[in-house]
Amino acid sequence: MLAAVPLLAVAACTEADPNANRVNEINRDRYVSGDGRNYRWDDPEERFDAPRLTGEDLQGNAIDTDDWAGSVIVVNFWGSWCAPCVEEAPYLVEAAAEFADQDVRFLGVNIRDSPDAGKAFETRWGVEYPSLNDEAGRIADAFIDYGVSPNNIPATIIIDAEHRVFSIWRSQFDDARTLIADVNEALET
Repeated sequence: MLAAVPLLAVAACTEADPNANRVNEINRDRYVSGDGRNYRWDDPEERFDAPRLTGEDLQGNAIDTDDWAGSVIVVNFWGSWCAPCVEEAPYLVEAAAEFADQDVRFLGVNIRDSPDAGKAFETRWGVEYPSLNDEAGRIADAFIDYGVSPNNIPATIIIDAEHRVFSIWRSQFDDARTLIADVNEALET
């Protein structure tokens, strides 16, 4: 009976404090799992220009996708706190290794996450390509018009060599083969 008294006190404090569950409410509003819809524009004439992405990677190096003119770019939005992002990380690393000798650049966007958590994620999964730090979600905002909201992750956007959007994946990858096949399609068109 005495052991229950502290628990009742904690419960009473929690109920009395209107902000007690505020963190959970905020986090629910911040993250939406990918809706599973994927889009591809096979006809180059139907593709639209991808936004220019600039910023610092997690190591403090400047990144500007305009410097990657003529390359296919794979942009993956992720967060270390996102379970589907963790599950797909090895597949992205495998796909990046597959294209290491080709004109394909991989770029992560670590969204709504601290740089330290992002660095730990990259170390754990062996991510060797750069990731922009987007703690505030501003980089992701550049893609809102394309159906990728800042809180809808994981999401992967493949940009063709002309820097037009080739495909948008609004779900996690369950294997590397699917991503590799899509990048190969972007390289061929």
